[in-house]
Amino acid sequence: MEVHRCRFVEYQPAAINALDFTPSTVKNTRLAVGRANGNIEIWDPTHQYRLEKTLPGGEDLSVESLAWAHQNTVVNPDADDTPEEILKETELLLEKPPRLFSSGLNPFIIEWDTTTMTAKKSCDSNGGAVWCLAVNSKGTRLAAGCEDGCIRMFDIADGALEFIRSFEPQKGRVLSVAWAPNDEYIVSGGSDSAIRTWNPLTGRTIHRMTVPKNRKEQTLVWAVAAINKMGTAKQMIRAHGADILCIAASKDGNQIFSAGVDRKITAFRRTPNSGKKNKTETVNDWINVGSRRYHWHDIRALALDERPKVNSIVSGGVDVELVACPAAEFPKLIQNRLPPFPHKYIVSMSKTHKLVMSSFFDSISIWRLGQAESVDTSSKHPALPEMIQPHQLALELKLKPDCNITSSAISEDAQWIAVSDVENIRLFKVSQGNEPGQLEVKKQRPFERELNHYLSQHHAAPGAHHVKFTPGSDKLILVTPESRILIIDLSSWEEGTFEVLREFGHHRGLDNEGNTSDDHAIATVVSIDVSSDGQWLVTGDDENRIHVFNLDSLKHHLKLPQGNIPHTALSFNEFRPNELLVALATNAFFIYDVEYKRLTNWSMTHQDMSKCRLLEQRDRIRGAIYNPADKNKMILYGSTYMCLVDIQDKPTAKKLGKRKNNETKLKLSTDDDIPVSISYQYQQILGCGFIGANQMVMIERPKFSVLENLPPSFYKAHFGA
Repeated sequence: MEVHRCRFVEYQPAAINALDFTPSTVKNTRLAVGRANGNIEIWDPTHQYRLEKTLPGGEDLSVESLAWAHQNTVVNPDADDTPEEILKETELLLEKPPRLFSSGLNPFIIEWDTTTMTAKKSCDSNGGAVWCLAVNSKGTRLAAGCEDGCIRMFDIADGALEFIRSFEPQKGRVLSVAWAPNDEYIVSGGSDSAIRTWNPLTGRTIHRMTVPKNRKEQTLVWAVAAINKMGTAKQMIRAHGADILCIAASKDGNQIFSAGVDRKITAFRRTPNSGKKNKTETVNDWINVGSRRYHWHDIRALALDERPKVNSIVSGGVDVELVACPAAEFPKLIQNRLPPFPHKYIVSMSKTHKLVMSSFFDSISIWRLGQAESVDTSSKHPALPEMIQPHQLALELKLKPDCNITSSAISEDAQWIAVSDVENIRLFKVSQGNEPGQLEVKKQRPFERELNHYLSQHHAAPGAHHVKFTPGSDKLILVTPESRILIIDLSSWEEGTFEVLREFGHHRGLDNEGNTSDDHAIATVVSIDVSSDGQWLVTGDDENRIHVFNLDSLKHHLKLPQGNIPHTALSFNEFRPNELLVALATNAFFIYDVEYKRLTNWSMTHQDMSKCRLLEQRDRIRGAIYNPADKNKMILYGSTYMCLVDIQDKPTAKKLGKRKNNETKLKLSTDDDIPVSISYQYQQILGCGFIGANQMVMIERPKFSVLENLPPSFYKAHFGA
């Protein structure tokens, strides 16, 4: 097989600055990950962690702190309300989704809409950069530590985000803040070598405690956690070789994790020690349980969820990688390293023109694939082929950095490029440049005018989460932040006409006529694909609703059965366009015949996948590709593996009598296993596909390529070295 192994896509993920789990009152636990480029990722910790969606950021919008809030108490109930009515109101509050707040190196605190993935509210702190956020246990108050040395309190009860008061100022910025478990007080740390406790009702200092410092410089208190009443230092443990940047404490206050510049995660546990002179008193001593170095650079954030169904301590930092470990068993069990690259839209291809388009935060690059000499595969040790024509950069397009790109696509005929963020959708016409091999683009302003006119007429929000061309390059499919699916005709572009042929609102809780359906929940569309013949469009949302639309008749065709396990990828078979692959978060998958609205015979035969080796992989399935040379096989790929699956529909054995059935039981049991072969040759796969029979394009970004672009990390010589 001829493989174009490409490493020219120099995608550099951003550093992780903040982590936070949803409160324990939330039914479906989620992890928010804030990055230095302003992106906020939402991860589902079930099924060995799955990236659910990414809230896009922008230039100078680095996320320094994140906080989930979930109100669990009725504020200011009416005097006439009975206990039963208050209990009902509380239950309604608990059914609402949690709220997500972020802050950065600007004075604004932002509340995010995790469905539309856009900013919902913002509030000016009037105190410079907001370094830290903390929400009380009731989910009604938000404390923010600011650059000017003040803690500011905000009311977030009942959907509000309003300023209440500013606390007494201190010298230097407030770097860390935390609420006491019972909301009795607030503890903060700053750049003046001091830790303070505050009365949240009055904003006045209760205690002030200094920490050890050098003569010439202040000690920065990067992280604090409140586990009981504070007054004097009880115990000091030296466990790190450099600054500690983050701390995570369990709810019962018996376990603490710390990490920082020395790349080490250390666990401490409280142990009762009654071996003192006065045996009636129990003294709690903290012991160092153990430590591990999972990272290659500074660890800037920790998040802990000790509930049995999650049981995770998650860490992240400058080396851009998330690492999840079992919290209760730390440091004994193996860690789970999560891929740092987005699952979609980094790479798209024009197979017939051998073009690869890569998308970064605010730019687009198009590469023309090279050509190598033919290799004699019959020899035992074939030599590596020499390049006749190297890969060539054909186009580099820089966009305004106001918002990070959410989606991009190149058409199969290489005539169109579509790029979207949450504010704009841009369409470019591609043509040959003056220099050989170079491309030029021209922005289609009539497209923007017609689309904006349509959106304003229908009171719809601008921007898009997904853009995709049909294989015939005659239609453009858009999915807006409000989960509107728009089908746009490109065939009349020469007249300057870009007609919206149809709008589907099924992920907004609407039916074919636009009326509210029984399933009225609005959800975020996370997956989209078009069949190779251009007839079928499939979309899936984060509520696990999967809809199939007919692009010929422009009608809704069917809704797939909604399961409990979320899907991670949707893909049509290139050679059997009616067959739809649905990959699940467990790495199990099934193939659905959308025309006949049933599972394929192969999928009916292999419904039990419990023994399949694919389920043992830590990475989720990202997509599927199909080799024209072998149309009965498909290749599933994740970030670190490729899996070849034989999907040929083989005839099954007929039902036999009881005696004959027992005799052939052993023979049939081996045939029920799914024939797969897994390869780990390629690592950190950004995208792949076939441009011809036995011609595969593999685009990868090895870990060492990411690490070599980072600044030097902390190093301490040992044993006199």
